[in-house]
Formats: sequence, C-alpha cells, structure tokens
Amino acid sequence: MAETTKAKKPSIFTRIKKFWKDYRSEFKKLVWPTPKQLLKNSAVVLVSVIVVGAVLFLVDLGANTGFHELQELIKSIMPAG
Repeated sequence: MAETTKAKKPSIFTRIKKFWKDYRSEFKKLVWPTPKQLLKNSAVVLVSVIVVGAVLFLVDLGANTGFHELQELIKSIMPAG
C-alpha cells in the first residue's frame, strides 16, 4: 500500500504575510473612476432607484385597490350575519 504524505500547512504568520502581500498587489490594480464617471454612475443609480420605487408603489397601490374592491364585492354577495 502506497503511503501518501500530507503537505505541511504553512504557519499562521506565513499565511498572514502572504495575505497582505496579495492584498497590496491587488489594491495596486484598482482603477478609480473620474469625477465625471462617478457623477454619471451616481445619476444612473438614483434614476434607477426612483423608477423601481415608482413601479413598486404602483403595483402596491393596484394590489391594495384590487383587494379592497374584491372584499367589497364579497361583502355585497354574502348576507350579513
């Protein structure tokens, strides 16, 4: 039977050092938006939030009105008592 050797796990300090080294390397690759791009993207997000909010408001209003009318219809069909 063949023996398998388990790879030795690096120490916690070695792993922390590697993490920060990789972190710094990735952080240097970041590209920040220009103020013009930031303003444009913020406007797109704001408009999207307003549109989605308006659609949800209309759906809620329609469902509320529909359920209220359905309740009134059921009340008018069913005898009181």
